[in-house]
Amino acid sequence: MLIAVVGTIIAGMLYSDWISRYINPPVEKSIIYGKWVEQEVAPYAREVFELSERGVTVNGSTVATDFDFDGDALSYKFGSSVRRFRFIGQQHTEMKLDANVHYLPIFRLERSFDSTLR
Repeated sequence: MLIAVVGTIIAGMLYSDWISRYINPPVEKSIIYGKWVEQEVAPYAREVFELSERGVTVNGSTVATDFDFDGDALSYKFGSSVRRFRFIGQQHTEMKLDANVHYLPIFRLERSFDSTLR
């Protein structure tokens, strides 16, 4: 009986990663690719950055070659600090800066679609 219990526990531990991936499948980074624009701020003070397979780009300059995305949060290293964002809702089109500051801006995704005629 003890061997059956220990065997069940070991099997559960071995398959726990597979079970968690089945219950909560990983979300592809590509769903958040595009231009992220700060909302409700004057155009001259607006922050804009772009996420792509190349990393994070601000004003045409790459500031990070990689970023972490787990479906709920986005983070990337910017200089010596790490910027973290939390997504609002399940559509992954709005996110809020996650920081210990008074002003927490909201960013909205503006997807860039290739609309060239063929």
